[in-house]
Order: sequence, then structure tokens, then C-alpha cells
Amino acid sequence: MPRWPREDKNPLGKIRTDAGYSREKAAASMNISLSTMIRYETGVTDIPIGIAEAMSAIYKVPFDTLRNTIKEMKREKGINILGHHREAKIS
Repeated sequence: MPRWPREDKNPLGKIRTDAGYSREKAAASMNISLSTMIRYETGVTDIPIGIAEAMSAIYKVPFDTLRNTIKEMKREKGINILGHHREAKIS
């Protein structure tokens, strides 16, 4: 179980809400389903590099910030969150 404070249990969701996006609005902006968006934010499904880049652009955060958040989620949850393709994975 992640050790983030209660308000930060979903770090990607916090980045999204800080940018003023609901899950629905963000999903529509990235042309993905709401259920896919939820799976990305909760770490159930790997985030393709293209979607991570879109998140960075839409939320107006540096890609490195997003990447570091994803890496922290990966470390805390013990799962691979970013990259469906070998060359897209962040180690």
C-alpha cells in the first residue's frame, strides 16, 4: 500500500486536479475512455509514453515532473506503470 498522505493517495490525480481537470475532461482531452484514465491513475494499467507526454502537455507540467511521479508510484506500488513498449519504459 502506498505511503502517501491521504490527500496525495493518487499523485497523478493530484497533478490533474491541480491543473483544473476532472478525470472526464482529461480523458476526453487525451481521447481515451474514463475507465482507461482511472486505470492509468491508479496504476492498474501501464501508461504508454505518448499518453504520459499528452498528460504533461495538457496539465502543463514538465515531463520530468510527471515521469518522477510515475517512477515514485512504480516504486511505492512495486509495479510497472509507464510504457507498453520496451523502449518507452522508465527505469
